[in-house]
Amino acid sequence: MKEELERCVTMLFRRKGRNELSEKEFLFSASIDLHWFPPADAQSLLDICRSEGLLKLENDYLRPDFDMASVDVPVAFKPSRDILKRKPGKKPKEMEGLFPKLMSMAETGGMERRRFISTCNSLQDRLDVEIEVAGMLVLREEGHDVMPLVNEATELASSR
Repeated sequence: MKEELERCVTMLFRRKGRNELSEKEFLFSASIDLHWFPPADAQSLLDICRSEGLLKLENDYLRPDFDMASVDVPVAFKPSRDILKRKPGKKPKEMEGLFPKLMSMAETGGMERRRFISTCNSLQDRLDVEIEVAGMLVLREEGHDVMPLVNEATELASSR
């Protein structure tokens, strides 16, 4: 199982030709570019890789925490769906945060997860703001009360 996870990480980084990726780039590549998984499953892949110690977050960028040069990835590599059956350990502190709460609020309010994420990403790019800010704006536009989360958003912004 760990070998397959290492292949996933290696393939994603080699494909971009870099040793660091943003979480957004990682998720986009695994779901949209390579068609491996839907976005929610790509997030699960990321969570599993981080909990297994294969990825570390430094300065808002993911970096492999193993020697990618020693990993052989077949040309037509595609991970099995079984790779997602492994449950990630406790999420790293930065993964327990505001955006998952915002996603949950959107889903509870009847907004499809994929549409919420897509709308947030578009708004984030257009306004050049953090994803959490975009998420709060999207929810506000949909009629949700985001005021109870303002303090958490403020604390998050001041810690970055």
